[in-house]
Amino acid sequence: MFLLVGVIVIASIYYSYDTVTKWLYARRFNHIPGPPVVSFLKGHGPILGKAKMKNAFLDCFVDWVQTYGETFQFRIRTRPVIFTVEPAALRTIFQDVDNFTKVDHLPNRALFGQRITGLYSVLTGGGQEWAIKRRIMSTFFQKQNMTHLYPKLAPLMDRLLETKIKPWVARNQVVDIHELSTMIFSALPGVLGLDCPMGVDEPEEIGKRINILLDVIPVQLVDINKIFGSKDAQEALRLKGATVSMVIQMRMMGKKMIAEKRKEMDGWEGQNPDDDLLAWLITANDAAGLSDEEVVDDIMTVYLVMDNMSKQIGSLMVYMINYPEVYQKMVEELREVELTGPRSLNKLTYTEMVLLESLRMTPVLLRGTRWLKNPVNIGGFNVPGDCQFQYSQYVLHRNKKYWKNPREFDPERFRNGVPNVDSMTYMPFLSGPRACLGRHVAMVSMKLMLSTIARNYDLTPQPVVGRPPKIVQTMAVSRLEGGPFYHFKPLYNSKEVQECN
Repeated sequence: MFLLVGVIVIASIYYSYDTVTKWLYARRFNHIPGPPVVSFLKGHGPILGKAKMKNAFLDCFVDWVQTYGETFQFRIRTRPVIFTVEPAALRTIFQDVDNFTKVDHLPNRALFGQRITGLYSVLTGGGQEWAIKRRIMSTFFQKQNMTHLYPKLAPLMDRLLETKIKPWVARNQVVDIHELSTMIFSALPGVLGLDCPMGVDEPEEIGKRINILLDVIPVQLVDINKIFGSKDAQEALRLKGATVSMVIQMRMMGKKMIAEKRKEMDGWEGQNPDDDLLAWLITANDAAGLSDEEVVDDIMTVYLVMDNMSKQIGSLMVYMINYPEVYQKMVEELREVELTGPRSLNKLTYTEMVLLESLRMTPVLLRGTRWLKNPVNIGGFNVPGDCQFQYSQYVLHRNKKYWKNPREFDPERFRNGVPNVDSMTYMPFLSGPRACLGRHVAMVSMKLMLSTIARNYDLTPQPVVGRPPKIVQTMAVSRLEGGPFYHFKPLYNSKEVQECN
């Protein structure tokens, strides 16, 4: 009995001390405005939880920006988090990478303890090692301009049309655009010198594996009590063991690729070839004093980010269901412009406008997190150190201060390029030292895919009954549900395709 009373007393003292400590910490942020909390211990959890259920999580922040300004605080339980979409503040966050660091618990770094992309990948890493790798890999991607890419990507699209897309459509006339895009873009690393472990002719296999992995990763962040109320979470949890084994197998294949490439590199003289991504990854990691494990991390990262283009095409085609006049105008241009070389891509002006607007409405990277080490004045407020910052491209791109009718899909806003003076008001590929290295690869690849499809097929939306396509905005990266599904009607061997050509 006395032991039980003692345990209760000690627990009560600890709980009281912990609560007071959190309260004192939170008081340091009282000068920063923000929406009222539900309670001190729950913070804004109940509000954001309800918004998640309505797929309006980030829309909640859009409304808060209009009410409390471009920099405000909200609470994750008792802990204050600074949220900002103020351009000058974002510039500071992206430029001062030593003070605003990546958080250590990014979900794509490991899967239930099994390493995926690790701590030093060229995308998610930090510190001096990352800076060295970033500098070297920037040189590689600077060489991947339109002139360099087109002669490699155009034949790839033609080959995929004959060997993959036509057979795929013949088997499944109603096609999931995201799945089809995943198959296509999973072949891209091969033309950049990072051959698919299964061979570049089997891109759908690596794509399937990446999709499974991306479905299971978020389960690590789901409250165990909520898993039992979600069929998707239960299915992902069921695949946990097989997915971990799959990651192990993929990493083993990556090590084999590295060993073979190192043997090849031993016979080279001078700089790496401009089109050998794996050789450059090996060189970058060697320069940073890292091991082949980190090279494998980068290989895994490359395959994961290739799915971003698939999501972007999928998101675009979701919007096209509601804006058929935009889709028809884009298709007319794609069929009218004959792609004969890299310069001909510049003629796809309306297609680029549609892509830019799709990236504005739903950038693949919806939001991000940084950890502030030392105190800073940002957004007009003195912010104490040792706190979390969050920002959101989704919210930034819906700020009425910079965008007219921001919730409307209107490609015409990009008729004369990005309409705002400050580059930090439109950043689907981020900005500064952490800007997307492969943004040129992404834009060229997406244009070529859209052209290939439009010149060979008529597409009609075919949503699944009871499950309309939607873009899920609850995670840091956008997700697609319910397709989008389209019916593919072949144009080849018809008068229509002859007229197109």
